[in-house]
Amino acid sequence: MPCQICNDFKGSRKKLEMGKAVGLGTRNHQRVGRHWDEMTTSAESCFICDMLTRGIRGSLQQHNIKELDIRSFSILFYYENCVGDVADTNKEFRFQLADGSHFDMELFAEEGSDCPIPSDWETFPTYERTSPRTDSDAAIATIRGWIEDCLGPSDDRVIDVGIGDSAIRLVEPGGTVARYICLSHCWGKEQIIITKTSTIKERMLAIEMEDLSKTFQDAVILTRRLGVQYIWIDSLCIVQDDLRDWEVESAKMCEVYSNAYLTIAATHSKDGRGGLFRETPDFEVSGVAPGTGGGDYRVFFRERIDHHLDCSSWEMGSNMERVERMLSTRVLHLGRYEVFFECRSDIHCECSGIGFHGSSVAAPAPITKLVHADALESEMAGMEWAVCAHYYIARLWRTMVSSYTSLGITKHRDRLPAMGGLAKHMAARRKSAYLAGLWEDTLMDDLLWYCDGSSISKRPRPVPRAAPTWSWASINRHSLYTDEILLWDPEAPDWDYEREPYQNFAEVEECTVIPGGVDEFGSLLQGRLRITGLVATGVLERDTEMREGRESAIYHVLFPTGKRLPVKADYQLDEPGEDQVPPGAEMKCLQMSWMQSGRFEIFASLVLRPVSGAPGIYERIGCVLWAAKRNRRPIPRT
Repeated sequence: MPCQICNDFKGSRKKLEMGKAVGLGTRNHQRVGRHWDEMTTSAESCFICDMLTRGIRGSLQQHNIKELDIRSFSILFYYENCVGDVADTNKEFRFQLADGSHFDMELFAEEGSDCPIPSDWETFPTYERTSPRTDSDAAIATIRGWIEDCLGPSDDRVIDVGIGDSAIRLVEPGGTVARYICLSHCWGKEQIIITKTSTIKERMLAIEMEDLSKTFQDAVILTRRLGVQYIWIDSLCIVQDDLRDWEVESAKMCEVYSNAYLTIAATHSKDGRGGLFRETPDFEVSGVAPGTGGGDYRVFFRERIDHHLDCSSWEMGSNMERVERMLSTRVLHLGRYEVFFECRSDIHCECSGIGFHGSSVAAPAPITKLVHADALESEMAGMEWAVCAHYYIARLWRTMVSSYTSLGITKHRDRLPAMGGLAKHMAARRKSAYLAGLWEDTLMDDLLWYCDGSSISKRPRPVPRAAPTWSWASINRHSLYTDEILLWDPEAPDWDYEREPYQNFAEVEECTVIPGGVDEFGSLLQGRLRITGLVATGVLERDTEMREGRESAIYHVLFPTGKRLPVKADYQLDEPGEDQVPPGAEMKCLQMSWMQSGRFEIFASLVLRPVSGAPGIYERIGCVLWAAKRNRRPIPRT
């Protein structure tokens, strides 16, 4: 009888021929929420459980986790459903710890004859071992192998890292051709070293290594080890208290990252104290398995590498993704689990599993950088690419807005300038006017951003305003769209997807913006939108409910007919001040669009309120997205 804990490393059903396993369920073996003593007890009589126990203990010790801290553990063994099926075959363990955290571990074999696996261990995963540390000689050698040799013009102001024991200092090479590296990092809440008008001369003389944050120190060291003389770091190379310098330098952000030899991303660090480098050990277990199907084995245990999180997060669970990645030709990530590398045509990692979604080998990872490059660099013979892929490129922009606004940027005035580089890339292909983060040729769709979640997660509208209220850049919240690109498959590109039926009920008559500086893609002085359409008048209603143990506000618009529609508010409407909207206030709902989405149809409206002292002028406070099962009666497509 198979072991109740490990199932003897076999799937729970017989593997069938391709296409004949439909509807028969999974072959995976899972044991969820078990006590650790169940594993150790089973290890006394089961060879495989004994091997697993030894490997798990070794890996836990490497991460300073005590067995007494294990509250429960789960076994997640995945197997192919049928012969030839490309399926997730990972062997994973999840440990719930006494402090409420969890630790994930994976078991694998390495490719090659020196890592044998017994014949009766079914569909065992194989990966490459990572370097022991992300700054080890092995890691640096791997990095060098990934990077193609290229040259680009240096930025106007960069940091000389002091190769050959010379001083670290801020320099202005004057446009000479040289390699330079960019650092992409999260500032965090802790104050980091910056350049001000009062310190720029001092920075050009020398910058002491001990004055740099841990992340900056590691970036200087890595730049030296890669044999590159210069590095660009935003907080040091842009004078932070000089508005003119900030506008000029931020306007060149696209060129800075696009022309860099390499961008180093401090992917696992949430602030300057985190540094770039981490230990990434694995624990080896080897021996001879008993029985007729046994034989030599050599396997490894390590913290589970989750490429989905590692590619899209600065910190596990934060869902952060940096715009710099999409601007840069090459990006080297110093991650939580390993180093990995992105260019505009491919992705690489030490363990060789980055081409797949999360821990699964069944779905490709949604790498926004590759989607961006594919959309803007593709060509079609005899056709204008921006015309034939118009809706796809528009969706890509809205997806990037959603990705960027999820970052939790603390300086709301940075929103438009930071996205300006991507807008410049896209403008060259779209040939459309850029309007405060939206585009003239898709303005009706771009206006339909929304903020999800309760009032607990919302913030007041930033003051002073950085953008007109019809722009997502006017708030400091994660903005979403209903047609974002969630998964990307280069073999079946989304640009070939025909848009589902829709109809617009409003019409934009005029939209103008006045830049606030030298860059038309940067900060704004003001913006104006004139739009006409069907309008319904109602009043704002406020209800409450308990969420996350706290009282949360829920808003509706009540119409004279008695109909109530839920409002997705753009910001915290309760906050006292000029942007406060009290219950009972008159609202205007401007009907915008009808859209078909699968089995549903969505009706979208903007929720507006009159601006005090400005007759005929309104500002946006939220939107209504009302979804219903699709009506059988077709609505004509525009």
